[in-house]
Amino acid sequence: MQKICSSTKLLVALLAAFALLAAACGGSDDDDGDGGSATAATGADGSSLSGSISVTGSSTVEPITSLLAEAFAETHGGVAFSVAGPGSGDGHKAACAGEVQIWNSSRQIKDEEAECINGAGIEFIELRVAIDGISVITAAGNDAIGCLNFEDLYSLVGVESTGFDSWADANSLNAELGGSGPFGDGALEIFAPGEESGTFDSFIEIALEDVWEHRVEAGHADENFAVRPDYNASANDNVIIDGVSGNEHSLGWVGFAFADENRDKVKLVDVDGGDGCVAPTPETIASAEFPIARFLYTYIDAGQASDPAVKAFVDFMLSDEGQPYVVEAGYVGLSPADLEQSRSNWNNLTTGTTF
Repeated sequence: MQKICSSTKLLVALLAAFALLAAACGGSDDDDGDGGSATAATGADGSSLSGSISVTGSSTVEPITSLLAEAFAETHGGVAFSVAGPGSGDGHKAACAGEVQIWNSSRQIKDEEAECINGAGIEFIELRVAIDGISVITAAGNDAIGCLNFEDLYSLVGVESTGFDSWADANSLNAELGGSGPFGDGALEIFAPGEESGTFDSFIEIALEDVWEHRVEAGHADENFAVRPDYNASANDNVIIDGVSGNEHSLGWVGFAFADENRDKVKLVDVDGGDGCVAPTPETIASAEFPIARFLYTYIDAGQASDPAVKAFVDFMLSDEGQPYVVEAGYVGLSPADLEQSRSNWNNLTTGTTF
């Protein structure tokens, strides 16, 4: 597979001094909230916690973890967090190397990644944490594009589009595939996540794979590459947004939450997965009406589950008090059944792929 990557890292330093200040300002009386949800955010014996938690992996899931870490610090300032978002694949690699207690992924773990982690003597607990859509985006002023189907997307960004410099270059392939073209002559500039990103993998799996595999079977496409290698790849969503917004006839894709908060810079394109054009919204993503949607995951090193700080943080993440931060970060909350499954996996220390 292609390897085009860069990485970004956000460091959240939560100082122990804050815990002392919080305790001086009222401490335990404020921790006795109603409904019992605050209990999940304290140590098993109600005492203050200390230590450090390292989280890495998906840049898509990172905003959820960061908000949870900041909220957790309000009652547990003695726990320091390092939260990074280089990409889902990087998170699984770090777990295999035994470098982290918790790692995020915007796709389910692959078999080979699970084998690497288990081979290193590490068992993992899988938590489904949110739902996200992948938004196809173009420049805010590009009125020529309102809706694209999967055949359109493959003819523009699939491996057979390598070397296409304008939208019109894709017209012959698009017609052969039965796409919705023809397209105009605008220069085609593509900005999207690199291969280290779970968003890259999910986009291929959902939007391109069926068309690509059909073309491979027909002898037209390289079986090793789904996406053209000559696009602008970045692990930094801000770089993708800036690239798309700065080029009138651009095309790209990022997670819905990030695209949604940048609607002043980019246009979110409707997508036709076979049942007509659908706009990406929290409602269409939650209902699976929008055709490019995916689940987001957090994985825990089961050997670290007894660490008091790790246990308290994951308890908080899955508690009723923690769940609103999923929506605050711009994502769609889980169904009650999926949330209960995640809670069951954690409470029972169920290891391996379970969803």
